[in-house]
Amino acid sequence: MECSIQGIKRDYKEPDCYTRTPLTRPFLLCILNCLALTDYDDVVLKAAFTLAFAGFLRVGEFTYKQADKELGPTFPNWFLTKGCIKTRASGGYMEVTLPASKTDPFRKGINLTIATSYDNACPVSAMKQSLARDTHRAPHEPIFCIGRYEQRALTREYIVLKLQQLAITAGLGEGMWNSHSFCRGAAMWAAEVRISESEIQTLGR
Repeated sequence: MECSIQGIKRDYKEPDCYTRTPLTRPFLLCILNCLALTDYDDVVLKAAFTLAFAGFLRVGEFTYKQADKELGPTFPNWFLTKGCIKTRASGGYMEVTLPASKTDPFRKGINLTIATSYDNACPVSAMKQSLARDTHRAPHEPIFCIGRYEQRALTREYIVLKLQQLAITAGLGEGMWNSHSFCRGAAMWAAEVRISESEIQTLGR
């Protein structure tokens, strides 16, 4: 039996490992420097990217499809809306409620406290800038959309495409940027600054 297994291993190569380029904090800062904050969509991207990184979010937790908007009044039960964000006048932190998550199968809602970082990757500052552009939209509307008035869905595909384009513009190369780059990068960066494995697991829910 052992000889047979060794023979199979010789005849069939190991499959190529599918790597993902992590979006660590230094990479995130490089990418954010490429955004033009006079542009509505870039303001949205900055808020989305910094929230995803600081909150260890999976892409599916802050994106949605155009068809999802047809859920009407039940949309807020499944997706992030403007009403899910509570910023503080002091600016020290904001509160985010995830109505649905992979780690919340019974959809009780998960509350996150996101601290300010006082730099260009500050999620609180970026969110305030985004909300300030969105005073024309109601609290039950999606937290993010593309086009101030067109209000197209912020999809997973759009996020990955923009991440890939911005990474090239920032000089980071093509890499293997994908939907896992955010939470993977946040976890790796947390490990680098010596946050314990158990705390990283808690942060990643």
